[in-house]
Amino acid sequence: MRIHRAEDGGRNSEFGIRTSEVEVRKANLTNPASAFWVQDSGFGVLNSRAFTLIELLVYISVFAIIATFATQVFFQGRDTSHALLRSADDISRAIHAGEHWREDIRTATAAPRIGEENDRAVIAIPHGTNTTFYTHFNNTVWRLPPGSPAWTPALARVKSSRMEPDARTHVAAWRWEVELQLKDEQKKTKPLFTFLAVAPKEAKP
Repeated sequence: MRIHRAEDGGRNSEFGIRTSEVEVRKANLTNPASAFWVQDSGFGVLNSRAFTLIELLVYISVFAIIATFATQVFFQGRDTSHALLRSADDISRAIHAGEHWREDIRTATAAPRIGEENDRAVIAIPHGTNTTFYTHFNNTVWRLPPGSPAWTPALARVKSSRMEPDARTHVAAWRWEVELQLKDEQKKTKPLFTFLAVAPKEAKP
């Protein structure tokens, strides 16, 4: 039995096996790192393509940098959102208290009086035979409505509060300047509020 050598189509071995395929198979056995093979159409030659350890480390490093940056952006956005919610809550509380105070001034039947009790300034706003009182202590503006035996908090977390007459030509006006406590000491913007109210003409300060 004779075995003919294959001369055409790149066959150089006695068994009719392509030399390129033998070399590729040998390379596959001697180099296990060549994990990915792509067959070239036309000649049947296999080309190897593998990721080296350095390439994998580069990809992992890039992914870690992107993930770290994205995490920082997420937490910054969350903190900013919480700060906006707290600021909105402070503004809502201050406006509510200010409108309540302005209503007391507008409905006064006589000029409000500034007195002192226990070394604290007390504002007395007459309403007929009754009187509404305001004062500030323990970081809170307190209100004592007519007929109530105890003070009730009108506005909490207050750093400073001042109620005083605001001189005008034709009206009897009062001014309330209030500053809330900062929740974040790094903020430069102070939460300051100013409320103006006009009492009846006969109730001049």
